[in-house]
Amino acid sequence: MNTEKFIKPTKLVNNPLIWSLLVLLYPLLNEVVFSDFVREGEYNSRIGWSFITALFIMLGNRRWITAIVLLPFLLGGTCDIGYAYSFGGVFTTATMEAVAYSDQYEMIEYIQTYSSWQLNLILLGFFTIYCSAIYFCKSPSSEKSRKFIVVMGCILIAVVTYRTTIMTRFHDTIPGILGTIPSYHLGSISLNKEVELRKKMLSSTNLGAINERKDTPQTHVFIIGESATRNHMGIYGYKRNTTPNLSKINNELVILDNVISSHVQTQASLRSALTSADSSTDSNYREAPSIIDEANAAGYKTFWISNQQPQRATIASISYQANVKYYLSNDFKGVEVYRFDEYMLDTINDAINDPAPFKAIFIHMMGSHAAYENRYPEKFSQFNDTDVNGYTDALSTSEISAINAYDNSILYSDYFVNAVINSLKTDKNGLRTLTFFSDHGEEVFQNDDIKGHTPDNLTRNMMEIPFILWSSDKSTDNVKGLTSNKHKSFMLDSLFHYALDTMNIGANALDKTKSISSKEYVQPQQRKIYGKSYEKTFQSK
Repeated sequence: MNTEKFIKPTKLVNNPLIWSLLVLLYPLLNEVVFSDFVREGEYNSRIGWSFITALFIMLGNRRWITAIVLLPFLLGGTCDIGYAYSFGGVFTTATMEAVAYSDQYEMIEYIQTYSSWQLNLILLGFFTIYCSAIYFCKSPSSEKSRKFIVVMGCILIAVVTYRTTIMTRFHDTIPGILGTIPSYHLGSISLNKEVELRKKMLSSTNLGAINERKDTPQTHVFIIGESATRNHMGIYGYKRNTTPNLSKINNELVILDNVISSHVQTQASLRSALTSADSSTDSNYREAPSIIDEANAAGYKTFWISNQQPQRATIASISYQANVKYYLSNDFKGVEVYRFDEYMLDTINDAINDPAPFKAIFIHMMGSHAAYENRYPEKFSQFNDTDVNGYTDALSTSEISAINAYDNSILYSDYFVNAVINSLKTDKNGLRTLTFFSDHGEEVFQNDDIKGHTPDNLTRNMMEIPFILWSSDKSTDNVKGLTSNKHKSFMLDSLFHYALDTMNIGANALDKTKSISSKEYVQPQQRKIYGKSYEKTFQSK
């Protein structure tokens, strides 16, 4: 009796290369299914590491060694699958920036927000493959198979060593998030280093900043929203009345309707918005003065009041220069649940009522940051029906719930912004302005099967943001200029020039052709975001 045909399947089941390929390629399969684009290097690195792990498994020939060798790829693969399923992309250094500055509470909220039975089933399949690999893997009995694994494994170890140590190319050498983490780490600078670099830059830079209107006290408030798309705001024509307070004072506002963010992530967006750096010239934001730097030099007392984490290095290095800094998260020990934006109002009122004649107050909201249902008190849970529009006529219950929660968070932001405007109205001391905008937008199942914001799968909602001005004096040249330009195209990376213009600050870095409140403003013909033209790729959709 020929038993060879019965032995071969057994050899295949025990082959460490087969199981290594399954563990490494299962996340890749999910990336291909759920992502719009997967780099060629991702395919190569996963296949290459399959030979390396097979070599170590074969040499160890113990189940506990197999478990240890494959564990990093189980953990990394779990993250890769979760990101691909939730956001339709693969990890890059850009997406890692948001992850790196998330605390444990944000991570818990992420799991709560994006967990679903479908995703859990996919991850269960992955864990089953991992456990099966531990149980079945053995050193191949075939001398030919062992030699093949040894030769290929040693060659690929040499390749990996060269690419990671000499070329420092981790991103295309180690698969998924495991390669993205060291790539991001090498390109990032610690908070202390960021702050020191900015101080050094300022000490050697002549800003030339002067207050050109010292004849009257000035208080200028800049509210930075979070993940707010204008396409879910009633004041911009959304079918739900998510902005009842701002809509009531519509005649007091200047509403810009053609503004987009330069990035769809907070760090990248604000480092160009708050500094003279811009995305079109790829300027180095570390060497660029910020709005706060210019305001300080012009004699303003500056305030940074935030409901976000103080450890976000890029923004923290800029906000650190403010005369007064307050982080609500410190009072709540970082916990985000029930840490509502309105808890900043007392501190904001104190800043508005500060006796300094010239004040610049920057407020960083939590806004509509996921999980949306944690961003507002229960009394603002007003949208709970099924009358929603989405990317499909057959939205699931969970998708409808997400849209409702997001709209409720916009409703609460409307309340918060209006409350700050009311505080400015009560002050009645000199010129007072409030500018409200968002760092980026958010996709919530409106144009695509996505909840969140990611450069891997851009939609209009991720970049189309609100931009609104309230001023105590509508007769100023700045308000008149903004009113005449309110339909013109504007990109958030030029906020620096608008802010200085609004605060009547003359400075070496100010370019009035980039200030949308100036009569000299020249609107860009094309606004590029991640190398794509908004006008050509998104505006017509």
